[in-house]
Amino acid sequence: MTPESLEAVVRALEIGVFEQGADGEFTSVSPLPDWMRAFSQNPTFPFLGSFLNEARRFWSEPRDTRLTWGPCSETDETGRTFYFRVSALSLPDHKFLVFELDHHAEETREILQKAREVVLHRQKAAPRDLDSTDGS
Repeated sequence: MTPESLEAVVRALEIGVFEQGADGEFTSVSPLPDWMRAFSQNPTFPFLGSFLNEARRFWSEPRDTRLTWGPCSETDETGRTFYFRVSALSLPDHKFLVFELDHHAEETREILQKAREVVLHRQKAAPRDLDSTDGS
């Protein structure tokens, strides 16, 4: 595979790939997808919080698997929210973070919100049902 074809694959998948340097900062090793441009300006990714601690432990040795976290969300300067997942990959002498846009996260969030509303509605209705049977 040529570097150009690999770049085409990365663009088509809309993923961002970053490698951690010795100084702890991350450098993009792929073209940034448009959805990532607004919140990838800080090369230490402070918004990843505790996941970076887990990733550092994961990176302590090369592995054939990945460590995934998410869904995560960030909002750009226009107020649009992007949902994504982050994976840590550990190769000999290389530590990568891969950001993948989660196209179904908003749909999943809406389904979960509706389910919560149904549960809350049932919980509110349940005491009334019990009260009506107590006095019989």
